[in-house]
Amino acid sequence: MHLVFILVLTIIYLSYATEPVIVEADKLERDKDGIIVATGNVKIVYQDKILQSEKVIYDTQNKKITLPTKMYIKTPSFEGTGSDGWWDIESDQGEVYNYEGLMDKQFYVRGTVLKKVRDEYNFKNLEFSTCPFSQRDWFVKSTSGYAKENDKLITYNTTLRFCKIPILYTPYFSYPLVERKSGFLPPIIGSDKYNTFIYKQPFFYVINDYSDITLTSDYRNRQGEGLSVEYRRSLDENSYLTGQIDLFKESGSREWWSGRTQTPLTYRWRLKLESNYSPFDRWKFYSKVDIPSDRYFFEDFYNMSFLRYTAFTRSYVVGRTDYGDFLTELNFDYFYDLTQPDNRKTLQRLPEVRIYKKTSNFFFENTYYDFLSDNNYFYREEGTSGIRTDNILNIYRYDYFGKFTNIAQFQPRFTAYINTKNGNTLDTRFLIPFKESIQTSFIKGYDGFIHSFIPKLTFEYISKLNQSNLPYYDREDRVDEKKDLDVYLYNILNFRKDYYFRWEVSSGYTFLGSYKIGENQYYSDIKPLKNSLLFAFKRITADTITYYDTEKGRVIRTVTSLGFTPKNWLSYSISYSFDSYTANSKQLSNSFNINLENYKLSGYILSNLSGGYVQRKLFSFVWDRKCWNITFNFYEDYNKTTEKRYRNIFVIVNIMGFGYKLPFIRN
Repeated sequence: MHLVFILVLTIIYLSYATEPVIVEADKLERDKDGIIVATGNVKIVYQDKILQSEKVIYDTQNKKITLPTKMYIKTPSFEGTGSDGWWDIESDQGEVYNYEGLMDKQFYVRGTVLKKVRDEYNFKNLEFSTCPFSQRDWFVKSTSGYAKENDKLITYNTTLRFCKIPILYTPYFSYPLVERKSGFLPPIIGSDKYNTFIYKQPFFYVINDYSDITLTSDYRNRQGEGLSVEYRRSLDENSYLTGQIDLFKESGSREWWSGRTQTPLTYRWRLKLESNYSPFDRWKFYSKVDIPSDRYFFEDFYNMSFLRYTAFTRSYVVGRTDYGDFLTELNFDYFYDLTQPDNRKTLQRLPEVRIYKKTSNFFFENTYYDFLSDNNYFYREEGTSGIRTDNILNIYRYDYFGKFTNIAQFQPRFTAYINTKNGNTLDTRFLIPFKESIQTSFIKGYDGFIHSFIPKLTFEYISKLNQSNLPYYDREDRVDEKKDLDVYLYNILNFRKDYYFRWEVSSGYTFLGSYKIGENQYYSDIKPLKNSLLFAFKRITADTITYYDTEKGRVIRTVTSLGFTPKNWLSYSISYSFDSYTANSKQLSNSFNINLENYKLSGYILSNLSGGYVQRKLFSFVWDRKCWNITFNFYEDYNKTTEKRYRNIFVIVNIMGFGYKLPFIRN
């Protein structure tokens, strides 16, 4: 019978070592020269390193371990096998022959010779990849190489191979072995409305642990060439600074300027800065600068995204402080209008001071108040200017009558306009809004579910006031009179399993003969009947909101959606919307997601049924092999107002698994 083990554990303290070498083996022999020969299931542990083999020779005088047969080695930075090798304990160096293993827990390596000296490696006939070699994906093959832990890998006479087929040769190749390492990122290749070929190549440069720069060259075969520079810096754990400048030189026929009021520009740019910081105790500042060279910049250079519909950019400095019962905000805000030929008539608020008194008890039990004061200097380069101070005192009280809860809310509001009529003028407005609501709940448990029935009655009043003589800067300068009574009924069913049902029915009556839904004005005493349903049943969800005009006997607005997940890897949803007061707008959207093993496919189609055209198409396909991936994006959008159709196709191939981490602060 095989001897299970002769020596379970032998601890040999080296003459000059501070750490013991622990040897486990079936058989252990030692000669007069201090040579230890261990055979049979040999395992050697020294500090954080492990060696395993059927035979190990240990020279206690020279502190050298020889492994003459197939071996397994594990260190904090490498784990793998080899045909044979040796290891010097004191100098922390050794060699492994015909090795194959995993380096830094993410890189697969194999070759004929691997020599390690402390944190450095030297290779011969190296094969290197982020994919397991059994997958037959990509890898690089070189005659020799060098690597340093937490730094980079350098190889010479290297070929990039895909499915073992040589794709590219380079005499020198470098690959980062750390999260933040300078180097080229995956390129972006595609086409759009203006160009048949686009190539963007980003380069990531690490300055230090808390800052970096990304340089992106931008080539477009019809538009021209450009360069984008993005800088990121972490100031501390909660503060940051980012800056970006896009530069582009146009060339070619430049037909995209056709029909525009602005003279074509050769050099175009965008400057963007953003940060948050705390230079003073208790104060937090947020700042942003976003200025393009012209109002068509986003449309021409960001047409692959929704940024091309940007109507304005906003630059600001906002300071906020929270001290005791008060919150204070100081805001310097500047808008750059991209919908007009110039910025002269754009409304600006510079500066704006907001003071908020937090909720406190108001003398009586269950009575509370808070207060907000908003003070602005408004101006236009061409037009009116002045100061507005808007002050709202909010008082509300809770009362309980058995199962009924009553909430009364009183909001006196005083607004003053100073120097708005090119003189020493003062205009004022005083409003008295009031809101009263009462509700109760009936809850009953059944076998399998709980039913909640919640009726609610609300009365809302806003005093009538002639505001036509007041300046008009934004919607806050006109507050509509209101005298409405609304009734709500909620039915909620909570099941113990994967079921949920909520049903809301509401309507109301106005004593003024008209009411608003959003910005739309409706002339009637009786408000529409609102019917809202939300339903969830295992893999199916559905919700709908419908407004029904009881006087005219028709649906005036509805939004309905249905979604289901027949399989864990497949989901689909459809949505329909209709609004009779917006040119009888009818829209239908369909979306789906497929996530099956290494494949991800998603799509979205938005159709304008009333106009008879497809407004938007989005498709994305990702083949993710974990160690490399390819992404294909298709985007098409039609703008009915300008009658322009945008189409973009972009492909990103990330064979080497490149990426970058944002700046971070080391303690």
